[in-house]
Amino acid sequence: MSGESGDTKTTEFGKVRAALWPIHGYEMKKFLPMSFMMFCILFVYTLVRDLKDTLLVNAPGGGAKSIPALKLYGVLPFAMIAVVVFGKLLGKFGSRKTFYITVFSFLIFYAIFGFILYPIANNIHLSEGWIKNMQKSTPGLFYEIWPLIGNWSFALFYIISEIWGSLVISSLFWQFANQTTKKDEVKRFYGLFACVGNLGLICSGFFAKLSTKFESIRVLMQMTGVLIVGLIIVYLYYYVNKNVLTDPKFYDPSQIKAKKKKAKLSLGESFKAIFKSGYLLLITILVVAYGVAINISEVVWKDQGKLFYGSSSKFNNMMADLSIVTGIVTIIITLTCSNVLRKCKWKTAALVTPISVLILGGAFFLLIMQENNNGINSKIFGFVILELVVYVGLVQDAISKGIKYSLFDSTKQMAYIPLDSELKTTGQAAVEVVGGRFGKSLGSIVITVLGFIFTGRELSSLVNILSGVLFLVVFSWIFSVFSLSKKYETLKEQRHKEDLQQKEEA
Repeated sequence: MSGESGDTKTTEFGKVRAALWPIHGYEMKKFLPMSFMMFCILFVYTLVRDLKDTLLVNAPGGGAKSIPALKLYGVLPFAMIAVVVFGKLLGKFGSRKTFYITVFSFLIFYAIFGFILYPIANNIHLSEGWIKNMQKSTPGLFYEIWPLIGNWSFALFYIISEIWGSLVISSLFWQFANQTTKKDEVKRFYGLFACVGNLGLICSGFFAKLSTKFESIRVLMQMTGVLIVGLIIVYLYYYVNKNVLTDPKFYDPSQIKAKKKKAKLSLGESFKAIFKSGYLLLITILVVAYGVAINISEVVWKDQGKLFYGSSSKFNNMMADLSIVTGIVTIIITLTCSNVLRKCKWKTAALVTPISVLILGGAFFLLIMQENNNGINSKIFGFVILELVVYVGLVQDAISKGIKYSLFDSTKQMAYIPLDSELKTTGQAAVEVVGGRFGKSLGSIVITVLGFIFTGRELSSLVNILSGVLFLVVFSWIFSVFSLSKKYETLKEQRHKEDLQQKEEA
């Protein structure tokens, strides 16, 4: 076999294996630990993500409305600080030591929370009466801040867990993968990394459901699972560095696909770059629209979930079900989306996400309106409306995320391809800064402002307004896809003609 000699050439696979498992036997020594590392990182991320929502939504004096406020006032500034600290660590210690420092810092916090802070939460948190009194004395924008202050360790756990997702998955793992994966491995390995990683969502969901059977030690069990799997992540990283990257058959710096250095733009420079280019503005609208739509529908769904399930353990079960369904849906869509991208036009593939969000989100909000009109115990199609709302919301959230991870992200990356090299570099950086930062925050701002205007009202009572915002955002998203598609096809044709002209001149 040619690959066994370290040659970059690979033998041809059959059609079925090329589609499902394009990995040579000798490559398993590298592929398995890297893919299992992705599995473990997503396992931890899913476990802490589900728990953070469970704790905050069911905290005394808290609720789903506390989530947008925490994302706006807590997650956003802490995430920006984390990126700066991460950059400083990389500059001082290099990538390998930074990996260990970052992962161990998270694990130390989770150990402190699970074994020290959570068991004494009732003693270190402020009472629900204090929270209610403070809300009465300072209504408006500060109304939802008091539950966060009162339940400060849960709020801190939420913030740290959000940062794990953005820092460890996006920066540490993919940075390591980009630095160690050879050119001929990239297309074969990366898709399977994602598929194996999504198995982590499924396993994490089942583990969370198992832990709810032991309510008195549920959080302790989950944090123990986080620590064990976290240590496995550290070991796998150590193993790859010691036993894989020291073997020229698996690692040759000259065979690593060179990554263009991304432009680092300030927030002001990013806005300037986007508004100078109508093309980039349209891509930014897509990114921001997804963030707003998923944020609004998710918060309302969690609010309905708390109302339906009542107890913390049952709510945790609901979040675990979401993780399991999301993992399964994402794997199925990932395995099939390549055919959609290959056989359909860019516009068709790009429209799948907003249309799915519109149909499923529309059904979800219509059910809540029906619930508001007829009462939560009324029935429709033989189901109690509130129960149906929770199930439809779960399916909507899972499908929206599954399509996002496959089709939405892929079509977004494809949209940059026809741009010239300079605009492609600066433009992508600008969209990531503005779209990534404001996409997640704008939905939180909408709910926070509505909470200020309608202080003390339940989220379900604001569903008419929120559904209007959702439809306005999704229709803007669809309009942007049509507009961007015309520009994309024109630019692609222009680049094709330029390439043909250069070949003729050569």
